[in-house]
Amino acid sequence: VERTRRFMTKARLDALLITAEPNMEYLAGFTTQFAWNTPARPWYFVLPLTARPVAVIPEIGESNWRATSWVADVRTWPSPRPENEGLDLLAHALSSVRRRFGRIGAELGPETRLGMPTVDFLRLCRMIRPFAMVDGSAVLRGARHVKSLTEVARIRRAATIAADAFDELPAMVRPGDTEKDLVRKFQAAMLLGGADKTPYTAIGSGRGGYSSIIMGPTNRRIAKGDILLIDTGARYDGYFCDFDRNVAIGRPPAPAVRRVHDLLWRATEAGIDAARPGASAEDVFFAQARVLEAGGIALGNVGRFGHGLGKLLTEPPSNKPGDRTRLEPGVVLTIEPSALYGRGKILVHEENVVV
Repeated sequence: VERTRRFMTKARLDALLITAEPNMEYLAGFTTQFAWNTPARPWYFVLPLTARPVAVIPEIGESNWRATSWVADVRTWPSPRPENEGLDLLAHALSSVRRRFGRIGAELGPETRLGMPTVDFLRLCRMIRPFAMVDGSAVLRGARHVKSLTEVARIRRAATIAADAFDELPAMVRPGDTEKDLVRKFQAAMLLGGADKTPYTAIGSGRGGYSSIIMGPTNRRIAKGDILLIDTGARYDGYFCDFDRNVAIGRPPAPAVRRVHDLLWRATEAGIDAARPGASAEDVFFAQARVLEAGGIALGNVGRFGHGLGKLLTEPPSNKPGDRTRLEPGVVLTIEPSALYGRGKILVHEENVVV
């Protein structure tokens, strides 16, 4: 919280309004299954620059809040009440903030989501004048950029749970299994291994390769000669891992596929080696790109070769040209080169590293 307040001072913000799960967990400690799985009720957290923080939440969640959060000032209303979902309470909390800069930051920028109806947000902006509501995403991005030892330990635990499931993967594959069958078994292994959630388990399969790296499982049956990808984001104690493995089913892959996979492996190693203090996110991209281009792989419109990782499956920065975010000890990244080959086929490899 104090680190966040230092970023708030630099950004000239008198307060932050938090409405989404990752930042509310990060700053207030509040954890719940209920709030983020129903759109019926909004939840608010106000972090002033100097005064005590305030929670403005539905009455049904007060006991959950007090059991998980360190924030003692809790103000409630009987939600759902669509005509006024706590806006009077929230406007009073924000208007009571000491006005130094006249600006309140909200989750309005890249890679953030506003957890309240847009019409209510616009109404709130009018209610708190002369305060101006501005984008506070850079403050939140700066605060969460470097992970503590405790955060790193949670990400490592999530990765270990997924790695153990990947170790079991060969024994899970049965003749006639569909992608859905395999993903269910893989997710069950991660849950039994200690994961709290497995919200992202992408799979791709096909003869000689696959054509998508973000699809959920289908009813396609896995067969001998297939190349199979599973890319998973298991969550442990509020933090994610995000990495994948490629598997050849039943017979060795063709030499052309082996060659692409070998290039990806070497590109991954180059990306890991480039992820050093003082380097930038784009340095990590170019280290991977050089290996692929030297091997004859056209980069095309790949977007990025990895990203930040933590309370979300994907966080800033992006390992891409133009992202000059400096890496510091404690930054956690994915290293994720990809290669197009053949007729619409793609291979991707991904690892998780802490700088």
